[in-house]
Amino acid sequence: MNFKSTDELIALAVEGRLSEHDASALTQVVREDQSALLQLTQQLSTHRLLQALEADPDGRATAEEVSLVLEQERLRVVTDVNFIPRVETQLQRRWWLKVGVGAAAAAVALFALTAGGIWKYKAPGKRPAEVSELEPAQFSADGPPSLPRPTVPAMAVLKRGLDAVWANGADYGTGELLPAGWLRLQSGSVQVEFLRGAQVILTGPAEMRIDGENAAFLKSGKASAEVPEAAHGFSLRAPGMEVVDLGTAFGLDVPTTGGPEVHVFTGEVTLAKEGPNQTPQRLQERQAKRLEDGNFRDIPSRPEFFPGQRDLAQREAIEAGERRKAWGLAMARLAQDPGALVVFTCEDEAPWSRSVKNQIANPNPQSQGALVGVGWTAGRWPGKHGLEFRSQGDRLRFSVPGEYAALTCMASVRVDSLPNAYNSLLMPSRYDAGAFHWTLERGGELRLASVNKASKGYQHHSWEIPVSASAISDMDFGRWISLATTYDASTGMVCHYRDGEMVGTGQFTRLPPVKLTAMEFGNWGARRDQPENQWMVKQPKEWDTRNFVGRLDELVILQRALTAAEISEHYQVGRP
Repeated sequence: MNFKSTDELIALAVEGRLSEHDASALTQVVREDQSALLQLTQQLSTHRLLQALEADPDGRATAEEVSLVLEQERLRVVTDVNFIPRVETQLQRRWWLKVGVGAAAAAVALFALTAGGIWKYKAPGKRPAEVSELEPAQFSADGPPSLPRPTVPAMAVLKRGLDAVWANGADYGTGELLPAGWLRLQSGSVQVEFLRGAQVILTGPAEMRIDGENAAFLKSGKASAEVPEAAHGFSLRAPGMEVVDLGTAFGLDVPTTGGPEVHVFTGEVTLAKEGPNQTPQRLQERQAKRLEDGNFRDIPSRPEFFPGQRDLAQREAIEAGERRKAWGLAMARLAQDPGALVVFTCEDEAPWSRSVKNQIANPNPQSQGALVGVGWTAGRWPGKHGLEFRSQGDRLRFSVPGEYAALTCMASVRVDSLPNAYNSLLMPSRYDAGAFHWTLERGGELRLASVNKASKGYQHHSWEIPVSASAISDMDFGRWISLATTYDASTGMVCHYRDGEMVGTGQFTRLPPVKLTAMEFGNWGARRDQPENQWMVKQPKEWDTRNFVGRLDELVILQRALTAAEISEHYQVGRP
């Protein structure tokens, strides 16, 4: 066996000629020797990266090379602080016009990934984790924003659910847009509204495939449909048969044994066997048929066998009331947590109030929330209050003076759009070491960035590498979701969560403590004419607009980093 030296392996990696065996060997080396990792990252030259980027402007090919070494590793590397600035200077002098802004930014981001961040790869899924990013100095501290993330066209909406347990670890929330594809329900009931107007209640265990805006296939389980005139022609197929409505309400049952059954509650449907040259037959109110041995047989009609919209809505209201009560008790306990700094529940204020009470014991008067432009609205449950952010002036202001070794931010929000490059969750009005930005990017990434030291003008390298993770898409607009981010200054670890599930991690390298001063939810109070904000002059002026568009009905800030289990438990208690 020919064993290659570390230098030889690194040379092959830089040239893009690593064999599978060599890649495995190099991976082992850099896991055990951080100096080897640093050598590797510095050998990945600007020229090499930009050559790849010319042919691949998104930087995917180069990223795949680097991921051979760093995939699924959480490695921190203390690097020469002049390394990244030197790369940026070379980009500006030699490649800027040839490659363009986007490729240059991607090149520096890849250098920062390998030199001082984390490369974390996860196979494509519903909510993939993403990587930390560092952008070039010409973009100032915040760097270039992401682009809108492409989404699959929606065919239906999950209107409500009752005790729904999904198969294969799937999790669908109330109001979630549904693309074409399978819904596999282990137990409970859900109401699906197709975009053409048909309403289907699916009762588990069941498997239903959404085929379009006005069509579906029920493989197993029970489904009842109410079809208004606007959705005339809704088609619901089952193994061996197809039901097409003619303005009706009907139920379809596909049992584990025996043939599928159709029951007409009101109106009329056509019923046909699958296959060419089949003549449909009409089935009217209070009629029912079962497919047996290739033929339709009359059976007694049993509309009571299928839950209706009213039944589901009434049971859902009872469950929502119980869930809201349990959430209230959990929030009361959280308000007594010694680490609690802010607990806004939006529950005790009158509709004309222009403030939000901090529910913690003996709160600092400055921590009481003041509303500017924001209006009161409905929260995630019937009867619960929330705050609505619409205009560029809307904001919730408060102050939590102090410096903290750890942080947890949690918010229950309904995002209605992401109109800006950065959409503010929590932002400071001024900048001291430890100040942070908690934002949603235009592409749906949840993002944390922090000032690591005070320097004149707050230059780019006074900021930590922002840690971003894919959290939402426009498929989530208009529905309630839970967002959370934790930071531990003792390790530098940042963790992002969406609906109680970790969606990404990263590390700050200089371990800055958290500095909270005058804060705003939903907007950004910093101005370019303030001396401490002169770094803003270097960024495009349109980035100054960062107002959040949507609703908020819970905001929590703690001076400790909650565990993943605690984040999940908090979400489960308060999920809509």
